[in-house]
Amino acid sequence: MENYKPFLANLLLLILFGYSLSSCENKEVELNSTKDLFRAMKIKNDNSWYKNFTFKQHTLRFDENGHQTDSTVWYESVSYPYHFRIDRNIEENVYTIYRNDSTYNFRQDTLFSKTAKPAAHLVFKGGLYFISLEESLDKLQKYGYDTNILRKDEFMEQVVYVIGNEKNQIWLHANDFYCIRRIYMTDDDKTVDVVYDNFKALGQGFVEQKVTFYVAGKKRLEEFYFDIKIKDTLDERIYDQNANYKWYLSY
Repeated sequence: MENYKPFLANLLLLILFGYSLSSCENKEVELNSTKDLFRAMKIKNDNSWYKNFTFKQHTLRFDENGHQTDSTVWYESVSYPYHFRIDRNIEENVYTIYRNDSTYNFRQDTLFSKTAKPAAHLVFKGGLYFISLEESLDKLQKYGYDTNILRKDEFMEQVVYVIGNEKNQIWLHANDFYCIRRIYMTDDDKTVDVVYDNFKALGQGFVEQKVTFYVAGKKRLEEFYFDIKIKDTLDERIYDQNANYKWYLSY
């Protein structure tokens, strides 16, 4: 019996160690700052989240009374961290290019406006996985999201982290880290509430398939994504404001 005591003692230690590891894995990690949250997101997704993707979008517009006013199909292309293009009317060559912190608007292949306005959502929907932690936090702060404010909440029966103050907010799924809601103010001080829904796995990440925009509490836009494709690379001419490149012809 004496010969078995060391064996039993070691076995007990192994059992206790295994239980300890299991408890640590199952214990929810508390993230107390936006920096903690983004660090956790990057640890999980930096080497796996998709960089480039394209999709078609069935777009419905509504007037202030909730009546549908039109239905169109848009073509969209994203290349994280800072490139985004929307082709709203391919017959009349109406499109917008978001490149870094600038926005270029075209009609009939002619640039009619350029503004210093970024597509801020690119950072927290995937862009942060391709830039440093410090740059992602700096960008959000620059775009009007107060990264010093973080709280936990629930939305659509999901636990979420909420970044920002009452005017500008980002709502991120607490486990999978995709954006489920964002709130921002327009230039004329109207509140826009954007709800992302019907998520599906895309590569090693996630993508929404429905987006609803509420302006001043009224539904004004619904978007339904389809024919979503991950791309290893995308032609740089898509985001070149001087190229007039019709990328969608080979979709």
